[in-house]
Amino acid sequence: MAGIVAVGAVLLTGCGAMGASQSPVVGAPAQEGGGQDGGVPDLGGSPAEEPSVGIPGAGEDLGGVAGDEDRSVIISGTLSMRVGDPIATADAVSDAAVARGGAIDRRSEGASTDFEPAWATLSVRVPAGEVETMLTALRELGEVTRVDMGEEQVTAQVRDLEVRVDAARTSVDRLTQLLTTAADTETLLEVEAQLTERTGELEQLRSQQRALDDLVAMSTIGVDIRSTTVEGPTGTPSFWDGLVAGWGAFLAWGAATLFALGQAVPTLIVLAVLGLVVWLIVRRALKRRPQRATVTGPAVENPATTPAPVE
Repeated sequence: MAGIVAVGAVLLTGCGAMGASQSPVVGAPAQEGGGQDGGVPDLGGSPAEEPSVGIPGAGEDLGGVAGDEDRSVIISGTLSMRVGDPIATADAVSDAAVARGGAIDRRSEGASTDFEPAWATLSVRVPAGEVETMLTALRELGEVTRVDMGEEQVTAQVRDLEVRVDAARTSVDRLTQLLTTAADTETLLEVEAQLTERTGELEQLRSQQRALDDLVAMSTIGVDIRSTTVEGPTGTPSFWDGLVAGWGAFLAWGAATLFALGQAVPTLIVLAVLGLVVWLIVRRALKRRPQRATVTGPAVENPATTPAPVE
């Protein structure tokens, strides 16, 4: 019975700590009394010791510290540029990202055609503190036509997850300690069930925390690279280009028609021979068919139509 009571006290402690974690402000160190926590456990330091990610504006570079209060932000955006060789520029963008501790999450590219210029798109991820230097490097690679960068404030979410993870870890530690001191089988099974549930919740919270920390630590920049010209003397198709293309299409159509006709000739010959044979058979059958005899007799005059003799 005492073991059941102890398990209940531990569960109440974990629920109370995780419920108090809804506040974005980190509380004071926990006070123990009567076997239960009286507040939220300390996260290991004041808010000033948390890592921060800078934001643009206020005369500071991206990745710096804004004001006296640390903030956690997710920085992302897009950049469009025009260059002479998009494929080579994409390679340079990749090298610049790797040199700053980043990576390329996704890359797509297309070669130049007669009517479409070459292009390349990349999803670049760099540390938040290197966003400004990365933008500067991109501006040096070509003509930047558009920049759209933004941030999302996630300080409250980061602190909330920290408190919830700490509370779940405390609950798991106490259940693990209680598991070694269980007095009977009933208490042991109850503790094991609750420990499994709390451990699953803790791993889920840790996964969310890692994903959020990664978004804060690594900023995403979508880079769209377009070519300034296409292949050809002027880069723009002219009337002569269209005429040549049309003549080429006509010749291609004529060649395809002749090819199809050549394929159809053997079949047409066979069908013609079969048709001739059928026609000859039908003609001979019609000639051998006996004709019906026609019976002729004196013509019968209609009295109503025969004129009367004139006396």
